[in-house]
Amino acid sequence: MMTTLVQLRACGNKVRLASYSWMILILAALYCPAALQATAQPLVWDAISKEYAAKLGETNIYFTFTATNLSSEEVLIRAVRGSCGCTIPKLPALPWRIGPGASGQMEVLVDIRGKRGNLSKVVSVDSSAGLSLLAVNVKIPENRELNLQLAKADRQAVFKNECATCHVYPTFGKTGEALYTAACGICHESDHRASMVPDFKALLKPTDANYWETWVRKGKEGSLMPAFARSEGGPLDDAQIKSLVEYLTKHVSKELLDLGNPFAGP
Repeated sequence: MMTTLVQLRACGNKVRLASYSWMILILAALYCPAALQATAQPLVWDAISKEYAAKLGETNIYFTFTATNLSSEEVLIRAVRGSCGCTIPKLPALPWRIGPGASGQMEVLVDIRGKRGNLSKVVSVDSSAGLSLLAVNVKIPENRELNLQLAKADRQAVFKNECATCHVYPTFGKTGEALYTAACGICHESDHRASMVPDFKALLKPTDANYWETWVRKGKEGSLMPAFARSEGGPLDDAQIKSLVEYLTKHVSKELLDLGNPFAGP
């Protein structure tokens, strides 16, 4: 199990970082790319973070990152991973070898179908020069009609193909709070929660066990909310759903005025 150990030694303004946890590196890639660039030596990228403002109708966004080997020895890139199934790095066959003084390019595809708002993803590059984290940020324009059409076409797509890596596999064998984190928190509690995903801490509707049972098991047709029950094409069995409903009822339910459907979006 990965652990985080940060040892800080006061010596003027010098601070030595002994090791990093995955979360610290993710935050560094998103919020402090300049600091992370220094740790990627001798492999230097043309940018650690890139942004793009998508246009209406665009579904796939492409970013290109250029890596330069500043050392006198070959750099071997062993593995490259996207932080979610919608973020796909494309590069020469692995292992990718970059000779001394040479450069190479890697393309990153971000699938923004069914999304809106600000989307931030990270690509990790594991090489003989160390770990590099590259952030891609997409500002997606509001297009509610398109999102609804995509959701109506297949709101269960989040459980299929590449998306299963983040939205299905982490739920295996989990119940209660752990299942909430894996199945619900990945979207509803994310620091980079897309604007079309409701914040459970700001629900505008009273909730109880029946409410959560319906939403978890059935989702909602014509929306982006998928059905999690296996009988509906989701990943959860009855025992998992029961434990999740119990957790949501105890820790998330609110006694509020009925002001509408929180999953309907703005």
